[in-house]
This record gives sequence, structure tokens and C-alpha cells, in this order.
Amino acid sequence: MSARIYHPNLSSEDIEARAYQLKALKNILHSSTLLVLPTGMGKTPIELMAVADKLYELPHKKVIFLAPTNPLLAQHYKDAKKFLNISQESIIMINGGINWEKRQNMAQSAKLILATPQVIRNDVIRGSLSLADCSLMIIDEAHHASGKHAMAQVADLYLNQSDEGLLLGATASPGSTDKAIINLINRIGSSNIFSMQKSNPMIKPYVSQLESIIITMELPQKLEDLAAPLVQWLEEMVEQLRRVGVYLHKGVITTTGLNDSMRRANFLIERKNQHGWNSMKLIADSIRVLQLINLITTQGVISTRNYIRRTISQFENGEKKLSRLVNKKEFITLNEEISNMQEIHNKMEKVVELVREQIILDNQSRIIVFASLRDSVKNIAITLNGIEGINAVPFIGQSSRGTDEGMSQKKQILTLNDFREGKLNVLVATSVGEEGLDIPSADRVIFYEPVASEIRTIQRRGRTGRHRSGYVFVLVSKNTKDEGVRFAASAKENRMYRILNKVKNQKRLSFNSNNSQNQLKNFKIILNDSEISVDSYILSEENRLKKEPKEQQLEEKVDNELKEIKIPTNNLTISQKLRPDGQSGLEEFNEDNDINPQ
Repeated sequence: MSARIYHPNLSSEDIEARAYQLKALKNILHSSTLLVLPTGMGKTPIELMAVADKLYELPHKKVIFLAPTNPLLAQHYKDAKKFLNISQESIIMINGGINWEKRQNMAQSAKLILATPQVIRNDVIRGSLSLADCSLMIIDEAHHASGKHAMAQVADLYLNQSDEGLLLGATASPGSTDKAIINLINRIGSSNIFSMQKSNPMIKPYVSQLESIIITMELPQKLEDLAAPLVQWLEEMVEQLRRVGVYLHKGVITTTGLNDSMRRANFLIERKNQHGWNSMKLIADSIRVLQLINLITTQGVISTRNYIRRTISQFENGEKKLSRLVNKKEFITLNEEISNMQEIHNKMEKVVELVREQIILDNQSRIIVFASLRDSVKNIAITLNGIEGINAVPFIGQSSRGTDEGMSQKKQILTLNDFREGKLNVLVATSVGEEGLDIPSADRVIFYEPVASEIRTIQRRGRTGRHRSGYVFVLVSKNTKDEGVRFAASAKENRMYRILNKVKNQKRLSFNSNNSQNQLKNFKIILNDSEISVDSYILSEENRLKKEPKEQQLEEKVDNELKEIKIPTNNLTISQKLRPDGQSGLEEFNEDNDINPQ
């Protein structure tokens, strides 16, 4: 059902009304709220509607909008300028590059202040900014608000200084444990949680069909042979740890098991047990060897070679504790064998195949490749740029690591603009591309490896299918860390939603609509040229989208049958079948038509 939203502080009547967004907004304007919606389901429009209403109701107050990174902040600033019908001069974006005295002057006349949390924290502590006159604080990507993170510190300051102001924390992924979610809602002072999964009838019509395809590959025999001496070396060290009761985990040796052993070794050291320090050395060496094994089996030759070179350089520059590693026969032999070796991991070959395949299907396609390591990102970009018709660029974070320089904020923003405009057609990104940034929807997203974090998995999947259907390909090397990580990620994501509902029920944070009948009184819904109340529209949509159980079961059965259909990826004969019915190309989604920036 097509409808439009009108509000005095919104710049256009051409904003599509989505009932679930208005239902979420009703929660937010009623009490401080943790908003949890899947990536791509429109958290940003909800945030901006809340801003519009608060500034209309309390024009003498301010609103502060926090985002964890400058590129994401710049995106929100652009959206605010576009959608809010308030003085453009009253919307400001401040960052650490602006002198604090100038920031203070800018903030005095501002109504909406967009900033990174570090800037707000520093200005409040300095006394150049007060939070007492704020009616609403928005914390975007709120899962950062924990521990000593600046986002959590600003939340503390806001809750202390503002008596009646509301706080909205928005995220796609609040955590996968009771403790993480409870700590988050406590830290941001939430008295309410609003969440919806993609299976909810109210949200399901707006969810793009997103097919995840797991590609499991046999590890090349040469890589298995290179890893074998390292595996034996690791097992010998861990066996020593088992004999003294430090390593207790059964099955495959993991980083989790070694970290758990480190706690036991620390306990022995505190008790001045003779096995303590020796165990700690074995654990440190085991972690490094396990890292080498995982690199060679899941990333390939080049990433492993770069790691070895950095390790040797650190040793030569004074880190003598690395002598146990760099002087070991297995380490020396591996270094010699791969010193001049070309990349032989079949993941690289598969990435090339998947990218070339999509470009042949549609030469206007946009593709994103995610990899966890910068070494892999740069190697993938170099390899892809050797293909005709491919213009790939690395997209990494701002921090520099030794001689490895990061990307400046300006370069990050320019790169995203080039990707949107088609000057680049492949973005090869580390985790910096995962979160919140409105990277233009891709026709294809490729995971070079699965990731264990439910937050990162949700964010990465959200890079495709944001405005249309798409495919996500996940590359998994058989009998390696990849397989364990893949199942861990899926389990964590499912557990996150179960725990979120559990916490909501236990804390009795579910929304009481009886207390907020007039919260959306400033909003109007224009439906078929007639005006109706928001509450009426929400109720009518809930009834319309409610499905009979048999119909729901039939649809799920069809969906499950479709998921069992395998899509071949080893040839280029599947042409148009790779694009789901009704899927549009990126060229149809320009900035002017993009009303759902989140």
C-alpha cells in the first residue's frame, strides 16, 4: 500500500511511509530506546524523523547525533540536509579538525549537531559544550557504547546532564550474549527495546531477497604440505601444556583454547608455580604458529609471506622473544619455500572467477569483496586490476601500521563516491566497509573468508540487497579455520535474536502503546489523496500484512525448496539466471531516488 509521510520539519511529502518505521518512531518519542533493525531496513529515516519531531516540539532545544566514524558522519550530515525542513545553517557537523573554540561558536546557534563521540566528550569535559539543553541524543551503531569507548562515555555524560532528554541507540547487532545486551541498554539508559527480524510480517515486504551461497573448496595439496610441519610443531607444544594441566580444550586447537590456557598460566605465575612462565612462553609461541597455519590455509602465500617478513623485522629491531620462532627450523623452511612463490590459494582464483562472471553478465555491476586482512585486500585488488574491464581499489581504515599507511578520511569518501558513480566497479574492503556506511548496493558481495562476529556478518551481508535483491558468496576452505568460523557466525546471529527477545521480556521493556497515543500527532499519512492518522495507518498495515498460518507455512516451504537449488559458479553459462527476477541494476538507484540511506 503506497502512502506518504508529512511533517512540518520534513523537507518532502514524497517519503514513503513504512508502518514498521512509524511504529518504531512511536517507541522512540515515548522513551529512551534501543532500536534494533536488520541492516538496510531504514534506521536512518527513523532517526531523522525523531530529530524532526523533537526540534518541532522543543524548538529551544538541540539534538546531538553521534556516529563512530567521520565517513559515516558525513553521510548522515548529507541526509540531514536533504530530509530536514529546518534552516540549513542550524545543521552542523563538527570534528577534531576544527578548533574547539570555533566548535563552541558553531554549536551556539546550531539545532542539530552531528559529531564523532570523541569530539563531544572532549568539549563537554572542557566545558565548551553543555548537554543539558539537548532534547534528544542519537547514538548510531550503538553497539560501540561499552567499556571505555568514547560513545559510552558520552552516553554517561548525557544521562548525568540531561534530566528529560531522550536517548536513542540504533544498531543492527547489539550483541549475542545476555550480558552484552543488558550492559548496552543499561549504558545508554534505555527503558525500552524496539526490534524486528526480517521474518516479521510488517518488515518482510521491504526485505530484498538475499541469497547466501557457501562455496566450500578443497585446500590445494601444496598448501597442506606447507602447513603440515607447523601443525606438528603446534601439537607438540600444546601437548606439553596439556601435561601440566594448562590446556584443557578437546578437539581442534583454537585461539580460544590458547587464550583460556593463558589465564591458567597467569594463575600459576601468581602462585609462583615453576610451570607458569614456561607455559606462558609455549602459549605465546603456539598462538603465533596457529596464526601462521591459519594464514597459509585460509589466506594464501602472499599474506603468509608478509607476516613472516614483519615478524623477522620485529625480531631484528629488538623483540628478542621472537627468537624462539624465527630460529626454529620449521619457520626457516617455510620462509625459504614461499619467498618467491606465486599465489596458489584457490580462493584467489575463485574471486577472479566470480568477479569476471558478474561483469560479463552486466558490465555496469558493482561488486564488493571483503577480506579480514589488509595484505589480502591489497593482493586481491592488484590481482583483479589485471582483468580487462575491472577497476578495483582497496578500502581500508585510517590507522597506519609501521610502513603500512592507512586511508585518510578524505580518500575514503572520494573512493565511495567513485564507486557510486561507476568510476570504480570493485571495492575490496576490510572491516571498515562493514559498518553503517551507505556503500551503494552491490550486485554481488564476496566474503574471502567467513567472520565469526555476528555484528560483522550482519553488517557485511547488508552491503548487498539494501535496495534490491543480490547474492552473497562466502568462500570456505575445507578442513581449516574457515569451517569453524562459518558455523560460529551463524550460531551467534541466531542466538542474538533469541537473547534480545529474552532480555526484552525479562526486563519488561516491551512497548506500552497506551501511554503514547499522541506521540505521532505531528505526522500525517497521505493515502490515496486522503489524510489519515498514523495510528490508523499502522493498524491497517498490521492487519493487511498479517498472514494466515497455512499461507505462511506454504511460503516458508517454497522458500526452503528454492534454497536447495544450487547455483553453479564454475562456468559462465548461467547468464541472466544469476540475477533474481525483478532485480534492477545499480544505475537505476541514483542519489536522488535513494530515500532509505541506512
